[in-house]
Amino acid sequence: MLFVAEYDLTWEMLDAAIAKRLEWEDAKPDGFRFVAEYVWQDRDPPFRGIAIIETDDIESINAFVLHYGPTLRTRIFPASDVLSAIRLTGNNSNTATTRMTGDRRRKRTKK
Repeated sequence: MLFVAEYDLTWEMLDAAIAKRLEWEDAKPDGFRFVAEYVWQDRDPPFRGIAIIETDDIESINAFVLHYGPTLRTRIFPASDVLSAIRLTGNNSNTATTRMTGDRRRKRTKK
C-alpha cells in the first residue's frame, strides 16, 4: 500500500524532528519504506514536506506517527498511482484517456 504523508514543523521543533528522522532508520518496522521524501522551507510554518511511504502493514503507519509524536504536524492519506486509480473506476481505457486529457471532439452544429 502507498501513503502520502504531509507534514510541517516549526523552528522550535527542527532539531527534534531531525533527531527523530535519524533515529527512524533503526526504529522503523520491517516492511516500511520511504519511496521518496521532500522538504522545503516555507514562511509559515517554516518547514513543510511530504513523504511517500510504502508498507503492507497499517500498524507501521501508526508506528511512524507515534515515533515523531508532537515534533511534526502530520496528515496521512492512502494513495495509488494514476493508472491503477483509473482502472478502479471501471472505465475502459478510451473513456478514461478522454477524461484525463480533455480531448473530447464535439459535433459542431450550424445555426
